[in-house]
Amino acid sequence: MKRIIALIISLTVLASSFSFCLSASAVQTTDIAKTRIASSDTYYEYSVSDKTLTLSGNGNIPNMINNDASQPWFYWRSDGSIERVVIGEGITGIGSYVLYQVCAPEVQLPSTLKTIGNYALAYNDSIESYELPFGVKSIGASSFENCISLKSIDLPDTLTSIAKNSFKQCYKLESVKIPYSVSSIGNYAFHRCSVLESVSFESLSSPVKIGSYAFMNCPKLSELSVPLGATMGTYAFGFNDSKKKYEGVSMKLFSGSDAMAYAKARAIPYELIDVIPLEMGVVNTNEYIEETTQHTYNYSFVPKTTRTYNIYSTGEVDLTAIISDENGEIGRGDDISKDNLNFCLSYELEAGKEYSIAVSSVKSVGEYSVIVYPDEILSFDILGELSFRADEGELNNDSNRVFEINDAMLENFILTVSFGGDYQDRIYYSNMYFDNREISLADKQSETPFTCGENKSYIAIGEIESSFNVYVEHSYEEEVIPYTVDDDGYSVFTCILCGNSYKDNYVPTPAVTVSGTAVLMEKPDGSHSHNVPYPYASFFANDRTYFIDENGNWSVNTFDDLDLVFENKNGENIELHIDVENEDFEYGAVVFQGYDFNGDGYVNAKDYVVFLKEKKELKEDYWNFAYNFFGAKIR
Repeated sequence: MKRIIALIISLTVLASSFSFCLSASAVQTTDIAKTRIASSDTYYEYSVSDKTLTLSGNGNIPNMINNDASQPWFYWRSDGSIERVVIGEGITGIGSYVLYQVCAPEVQLPSTLKTIGNYALAYNDSIESYELPFGVKSIGASSFENCISLKSIDLPDTLTSIAKNSFKQCYKLESVKIPYSVSSIGNYAFHRCSVLESVSFESLSSPVKIGSYAFMNCPKLSELSVPLGATMGTYAFGFNDSKKKYEGVSMKLFSGSDAMAYAKARAIPYELIDVIPLEMGVVNTNEYIEETTQHTYNYSFVPKTTRTYNIYSTGEVDLTAIISDENGEIGRGDDISKDNLNFCLSYELEAGKEYSIAVSSVKSVGEYSVIVYPDEILSFDILGELSFRADEGELNNDSNRVFEINDAMLENFILTVSFGGDYQDRIYYSNMYFDNREISLADKQSETPFTCGENKSYIAIGEIESSFNVYVEHSYEEEVIPYTVDDDGYSVFTCILCGNSYKDNYVPTPAVTVSGTAVLMEKPDGSHSHNVPYPYASFFANDRTYFIDENGNWSVNTFDDLDLVFENKNGENIELHIDVENEDFEYGAVVFQGYDFNGDGYVNAKDYVVFLKEKKELKEDYWNFAYNFFGAKIR
């Protein structure tokens, strides 16, 4: 009976190990328009024609849980509806469970990605490879668990931690290189990777915590070279799930290291390493403590091409170094400067030849790193940009606004450096000693002040410079223009940097409009049956001058009662007083006597002569009404 129960338990455990892509199936047959994910600035959309799920936006895709209320594609994530996932530029984090059980053979990751959450890409039975972009710093617990078709994974030099269960039960994963930047590998991280046969650490000196059971039940992983600074948890390597040691396993390790204690305690055969191999661009971190200040650490380097290389150290430890080949010492390196106690060995080295570098402390303790690069830097590109508001600039003595750019603002900028020999490497910006040069900000605002829009700032590696974009947004100052009797009030907003302006916040004037028409008097009794427009007068209203338009219309805005004087150039002036209330007022017709051209008070032949000589624009039909006034005295 006990044997039957044990068998049932075993089968249950085995079944759970293969439980992936088992969610309810309902093939997605319609497109999904761009839809916001929770309250974030991220979105998803789906195309049926190419079976593509696209995630876009800015920032982190929120954490989800494994149910249909949280994960929008829950019911069609593993039925073949999704063959491709595209995560757009601008996404910085993939939250927990976002693509859990999404069985797409292709997942495109953005260069802006920084974090991958728990179970975020787990239980995908189709995908065969991932290349995590430079910039990814952490991967969460079980993030790739049960990706049973995954054969390869490229981890970037920015990755600092591999969480527990990250690659558990990735049954086809064949090899993995642990970047020098990784400081911890969680418990069960590579548990049951049954064909994993190669695990290499980029740096064999850097400190890394290898968690308990990290490489447990990896039967093909027969050998492991462990860094000098590594610590190893319980059954981290060499054992199956029953805690039985595999036959033929062995380790390569440093004398006195934690890995040596691990091997001795578990009777694992080992071979001592006494030289730390250097590879270009790999940061090999080590530490001197009081007990080891007399110790010399030995490094080796085999160049692939013949050229000048810089082998140098960084850190706060006072160091010296000697470089040798099979014929003996080539040279020595000590302090770079009075302010920098690191060494730099700059020599032309032959391809394929092994060089030895002996590093010693000058009675100094602390962490240091040894790095090697080609001496020739051809160029570098910058991934990153800054933005400011115009009011963040400070006025200098020349009345230009200067924007402070400091090292902290650039810490996430990625520099892609191209060296001689077709070698390229990516690093984060830091104001540091790099390849026998200093990386620094090259601010040229004194030469070219920033303005609103796109500007350029510069980073220098030694004498070589490259630019990045700095965007400045308008900052507006408001000037309130009060309303007048003729115009609405408003605010003028003017940018303090570039002078760009616009108007807003309009306030209608409360003035009343008084309007009317100007017409020609057709008979001495004042009648004007034809309402001939009379545009031949201007008028004054409370010390302001106005004009009658060509159709005889006139209007004036006012806050108060009006005294109007119409100045008639073809006859007598007209004076009016108008009482104004609180609404627009249509006065009606103002009738003008318009034929006394010479101003003598009479309309007669003399005016006709003036009309013929000077008033041709009035035309004959206008003069027709003048005969009604011949001989009449105009009052």
